[in-house]
Amino acid sequence: MTASIALEVRGLSVGYGQRNGDTNTVVRDVDLTLERGKILGVAGESGCGKSTAVLAAIGYRPGAMRVLGGESKLGDVDLLGIPLPRLRRIWGSKVVYVPQASSNALTPALTIARQMAEPMELHLGLKGRALHDRQVELLDGVGIPNPEAALRRYPHQFSGGQQQRINLAIALSCNPEVLILDEPTTGLDVTTQARIVELLKRLIEEHQAAALFVSHDLPLLADVSDRIAIMYGGQVVESGSAEDVMSNPEHPYTRALLAAVPDPTGTRALSGIPGAPPPAVVDGACPFAPRCAFSVESCWQSNPNLLPVSPTHSVRCMRAGSHELLSVSERPPALGVIEDPGSLLAVDDVWCEYRSHGHATPVVKGITFGVARGETLAVVGESGSGKSTLLRAIAGLHPRSGGDVRFDGAVLAPDARKRPRSMRRDVQIIFQNPDMSLNPRHDVMSLVSRPLQLFQPESSKADREDRVRQILADVNLPETMLHRYPGELSGGQKQRVAIARAFVTNPRLILADEITSALDVSVQAAILDLLSKLSAEHRTSVVYVTHDLAVVRAVAHRALVLKQGVVREIGSVAQLFDSPTDDYTRELVKAIPTYSPTASPATPTPTRVSAQKAPLQVVDTSGLSDPGDLE
Repeated sequence: MTASIALEVRGLSVGYGQRNGDTNTVVRDVDLTLERGKILGVAGESGCGKSTAVLAAIGYRPGAMRVLGGESKLGDVDLLGIPLPRLRRIWGSKVVYVPQASSNALTPALTIARQMAEPMELHLGLKGRALHDRQVELLDGVGIPNPEAALRRYPHQFSGGQQQRINLAIALSCNPEVLILDEPTTGLDVTTQARIVELLKRLIEEHQAAALFVSHDLPLLADVSDRIAIMYGGQVVESGSAEDVMSNPEHPYTRALLAAVPDPTGTRALSGIPGAPPPAVVDGACPFAPRCAFSVESCWQSNPNLLPVSPTHSVRCMRAGSHELLSVSERPPALGVIEDPGSLLAVDDVWCEYRSHGHATPVVKGITFGVARGETLAVVGESGSGKSTLLRAIAGLHPRSGGDVRFDGAVLAPDARKRPRSMRRDVQIIFQNPDMSLNPRHDVMSLVSRPLQLFQPESSKADREDRVRQILADVNLPETMLHRYPGELSGGQKQRVAIARAFVTNPRLILADEITSALDVSVQAAILDLLSKLSAEHRTSVVYVTHDLAVVRAVAHRALVLKQGVVREIGSVAQLFDSPTDDYTRELVKAIPTYSPTASPATPTPTRVSAQKAPLQVVDTSGLSDPGDLE
């Protein structure tokens, strides 16, 4: 290993033990090199093995995970071959891991000061004033307001984005050599994300640390990474410099991922990928062949090796270099005009507050707006601006200190438990963190069918199970997931289960709190298509809280901009993007990460052709409303 390499992973293979004694291989022969002062980005759909590979690479093997082969060297130390006590001395000091679910990484019963102190006391020996000053410095560096007061607070008193910033502060506290960042900006608004990314880049450069950055946000990876590896089916299918992978993608899967990236300019249609990744490593065929428009007979007969197409660019595809980029998808049709913005939901001068030690702090301050039947209203703003609190107040899960909420002309009781069953069925909420909303003791069938039991008690068990299968297909989950438990699903898969559960009873209003923030771009495209289809066909209204303004352009009719609990601007999406009137809105739009390919591929229909039929048969999918129409 050269002096410039901090961590080198070679031939890593990982599996999970099954109840029958077999091992299900989910990662095979993965090579990753982390160089000092550099950031390696890893991308791919949920369930492609990204998190499993990086956890195994640092020696962490939860539950039934088994390392089947390979090595992961930190200097001269193989992290796969040393005992747990020695690993624990390395974790937190030389190697740190920032998980995707920020709330799971923070202990709810301990103050932020106590949780930040632990690694610095253990690994650096800091105490007293030196420890306190370092804590304040770190919180200030990641943008937590009033760091002195924040140290005395508990995790539940922070928004999801603020919790993730605190996790990053803890991870950076001991000046590690290697940072493993698993979706570290999920849940962050665009301005905070930009600040965190600049902080990470500065740390990497100043301290010559190495970072592995797992993300489904390809424009973000293009901005932050020096090199990018694309994973599919438990293998690296393309790797190279960020410029090579983003500007000249050679693997059809990489191209399909790029086509699914939301376009903030609105000039390129969103295109999902039909089907789903395989649940395990595929033997004897290219794992992407069933979903690939370019597959030929040989793709179904052997799995190609990862081979260089240039000195800095490698691809695992038999047809690399033989197919041309497809033309840019046509501009998506404009969303219809909503005539009466207050015809279904009317929010009138709503106030909400949080109470602590007898002191009330207002977080939602006199908000008024309406939502029409079939309309999608996006609510955007930085973390801590009151977006989620507003949504919970509409759902009857947070008390209102003032104002009224009406649904179809009827006043909604502030407490959801006092609302009639029909109204609770018609108004459904999807939470940001599925780990907090899915019961770990119930399988997917039980979780998704529960609303049908509550709100459609006359339905038979067979009818309920058929409806569950139908809605799982809508959110791009295979039937093999039906009897899995939340702990056996990836973060993105759990969020899809939560979305399916909300939609299963055909509600009239969906309150969506950052529902695609944890999803890969392909599934995000499918979910956004689903929202648009439901809204158009059933006049389902959606209040869509998000920090991702690129998504707003793809899904919403209008947008409401919040800052510190106050409405700064409300209007059509086109108006807010093209001619915002408020300085804060301009700041949000300016911070959007963008990806502007010279040619972005629409996702054609998977077509299996024989080796003799070399001409590719491409189907234009820009007019399809749902990627499921391709199957």
